[in-house]
Amino acid sequence: MIRAIVQIGLVLVLAAAPADVRADDATRTLSNCKGGAGIWSDLRLSACNDLIKSGKVAGAELARVHYHRGNARLMQSDYRGAIEDYNASLGLSPNNPDALHERCWAKAVLNKELEEALSDCNESLRLKPNDPETLGGRGFLYLRLGFMKTAILDYSAAIEAMPNQASFHYGRAVAKQRLGDQDGADADFLTARALDPKIDAVFDRLDDAAGGKGVWGTITGYWRAVLKWIY
Repeated sequence: MIRAIVQIGLVLVLAAAPADVRADDATRTLSNCKGGAGIWSDLRLSACNDLIKSGKVAGAELARVHYHRGNARLMQSDYRGAIEDYNASLGLSPNNPDALHERCWAKAVLNKELEEALSDCNESLRLKPNDPETLGGRGFLYLRLGFMKTAILDYSAAIEAMPNQASFHYGRAVAKQRLGDQDGADADFLTARALDPKIDAVFDRLDDAAGGKGVWGTITGYWRAVLKWIY
């Protein structure tokens, strides 16, 4: 009976203020799409899908929704899907440094379109100078390309701003190891694992996403010829 009374009261409230309820629902959906603490990627993805399918968002707002859906897909390791959303977002709002950075990262993880990925990271840093997350992402891209000295420079700059980010220390350790600086690599590996005991597994998954090629894979002669003289 109590439940029935509550339901009746709810119906009356909804009938009395439908516009406010619809506004609250729209605000909640947008908030869920954007994500945040305690909002799972599945809920984010569903909310973003609802907004896009509704046809009620357009322009810069639609660009933000695609960006948020790309982030949700990134959380689910759907890197190709994320790139599609970042493409859509940047098509509507081309000067979003965060979307450029995330697209750079997704392509670097997949080890594909690396020249375009580098362009994205560079443009992101032009729009948002010295951003540590983008510097760290570009450092990882340089690992993919095989430019270890440049990777160390980016990772070091990122670590200066975000010293507790395990992936930056780990990536720099990989670069130092590849250059033969085992002592420096060991120190960075130690720091990375202290910050995140699962960091080795994280990088293993990133290698798996690239078909097992990853930072330890073969760097094509084409990229060496085209890019090495620049860096």
